[in-house]
Amino acid sequence: MNERVGVARWQMRALLLFVLAFANLNDIWSPDVLPNALFAWTVVEEGDLDYDEFVFRRGEPAQQSMPTPSNFFPERLDSEAYFFRACGESTATEPPLATRSPGGPPPPGPNDHVCSIFPPGIAFLAFPFFAPFVLAGAEPLNLGLLVRVGHVAAAVIEVIATLFLWSVMRRFASERWSLALVLLYFFGTSVRTIASQALWQHAGVHLAVAIALWLVFLTRPVALWRELAAGVALGFGTVVRQTTAMLVPFVPAARIRATILAIIGAAIGVVPLLMYNAYAFGNPLEQGYGTKPFDTSPLVGLYGILLSPSRGLFVYEPYILFAFATIVLLKPSRDHLELRLLSLAYAWAATAILYSTYAEWWGGRVFGPRFLDDLAPALFLLIAWGIGHGLLAQWPARVLFGVCAVWSLLIFQAAAFVYDQNTWDLHPTNINVDPARLLDWSDPQWLFVLRSVPEGGVKVVVAAGLSALALLFLLRVESVLPSRR
Repeated sequence: MNERVGVARWQMRALLLFVLAFANLNDIWSPDVLPNALFAWTVVEEGDLDYDEFVFRRGEPAQQSMPTPSNFFPERLDSEAYFFRACGESTATEPPLATRSPGGPPPPGPNDHVCSIFPPGIAFLAFPFFAPFVLAGAEPLNLGLLVRVGHVAAAVIEVIATLFLWSVMRRFASERWSLALVLLYFFGTSVRTIASQALWQHAGVHLAVAIALWLVFLTRPVALWRELAAGVALGFGTVVRQTTAMLVPFVPAARIRATILAIIGAAIGVVPLLMYNAYAFGNPLEQGYGTKPFDTSPLVGLYGILLSPSRGLFVYEPYILFAFATIVLLKPSRDHLELRLLSLAYAWAATAILYSTYAEWWGGRVFGPRFLDDLAPALFLLIAWGIGHGLLAQWPARVLFGVCAVWSLLIFQAAAFVYDQNTWDLHPTNINVDPARLLDWSDPQWLFVLRSVPEGGVKVVVAAGLSALALLFLLRVESVLPSRR
């Protein structure tokens, strides 16, 4: 079903998706994106990986410890903030004054170098966007600069990932259905609401997964170099978020040579992470998160990440169930491509089970199913293949899919316009301290967001108008709407 699309059309698609990433007119970010933004300054100006020049220590004169939209030039960041740790073993002897995540590394001691807890992949990807500002002598703790440039970087990374996904879905679904699925991916998941808004890991993982899918999910035999390259892409995805490695053994779908090459490729792709860990922490196998506990009951965790009112994947994105309905249509014995698709479902299941046991299965203060949305490209590929093979051939299936899609579009776009981490997520209690709130059907997060839309006033109206204009332009580019001649 694939046809050649001209470069100009791809460029227009990219431009309009980029515009849509900004047309919500809502700054969605959190302080934990700051290490990824400041990485360029510490590398270029200091020639190291620590953040000592940006922090104050316990006992030093009180300063603004956490930047806020009203304080665009904080003097220093708190060295004990949850997104910092010691470079190497901490010498801290007193409990931290700042709240830190359970099971994470201790805060830096008074004389320790300060490093980020996060893997460096998204900081690497964002480096070219910040480097010109560093070289121009920009103030590093200018919050407006960090947030805006970070937004640009995240949006560009996510748009590229979306284009790769668009291309691979077009191999299996019609032009119109591919467009519909791309729009659902962009508007009906956390892509526009979270991934494209700030320097969290989602965009980098989406890019790695989308490239890997584009390389090996073909209707013709797959060359071995593609298997190797897909492994490299997923290996670098591991530099962004370590759980991306879960896909490596599944994507080759049990072919021995392909699996060996994918593992070799992943080993190559993960080298930057090992080098970073060796330099920052003194051990290539050390990682910033510390020894995070995976001790949640799988039943509780699975309910939380799949069905809970404020994090459940099937609550926020019920149309995803059609990806699993596709499994019924697959016949792995008939075609290796179908075995690969089935393996994607296995990879998703393995990842879901892993996250279900994670101490912080909800993923912190965020809108929607944070961790499982990393594998959204894989599930959308399953849906695209299923649609191309009759998944929605009957009108009741199309109606049900449409209703589920409209629900997701409604709540995610409401969040894109008005979501604020400092409202429902913190009141009446912080969900990181009281995660039982995420299981409470009397006060779901999405309902609070929907109720907040009228409070957005003129800003929401303008944002919705700008979004509609960009979307109409995209539909016109795709010949869905007639153009005037």
